[in-house]
Amino acid sequence: MACPLQTEGNALLKAVFQGKLRLTRLLLEGGAYINEGNERGETPISAACLASYDDQQTRQRMVRYLLEKGADPNIPDKSGRTALMHACAEQAGKEVVSLLLENGADPSLKDYSGSSALVHAINRGDRDTLQVLLDACKAKGKEVIIITTDTSPSGTKKTKQYLNSPPSPGIVDKLSPACMSPSDVEIGTSSPSVCCRRSTRTILS
Repeated sequence: MACPLQTEGNALLKAVFQGKLRLTRLLLEGGAYINEGNERGETPISAACLASYDDQQTRQRMVRYLLEKGADPNIPDKSGRTALMHACAEQAGKEVVSLLLENGADPSLKDYSGSSALVHAINRGDRDTLQVLLDACKAKGKEVIIITTDTSPSGTKKTKQYLNSPPSPGIVDKLSPACMSPSDVEIGTSSPSVCCRRSTRTILS
């Protein structure tokens, strides 16, 4: 579910959030600043990822247009979340995530709680988006290791990420993982772990 977005006093942010592409275009042509954030630091590109549009095509068109006009997908809001993180957390879809990645979104950035876009995708059980992110990691030669812990009694899933360094031997021994391909794992049902190393991509369970 999309978070309430503060759009008061920011016509561009409001137009984007409401999915009004023509008005968005007019505002930008009239001099509106494409990366201006609201009081929470949410920019128009983040608003496009947070909005509850009637269909995915509207979101894709809006995100593509903003990126073409110079929107920066790596500007964090005051919680440290970028547009890519919002897209993953709100299940904006693999097409939107791909657009962001193709236009420079960094999948290795973390918000202030220590969660990256990959962590948000895992927590939502979005396997298609996770696959896109893993492919992006592989293409960039980034080494990412994510360990997803058990669901807490309150139902909250706690996910820990280790970037560019493996977890301690004790964690690996405790998990006793067996390798399988991404398509063999139901993300979110068995506390999966994800490893994206330089030349391999495996999901461990």
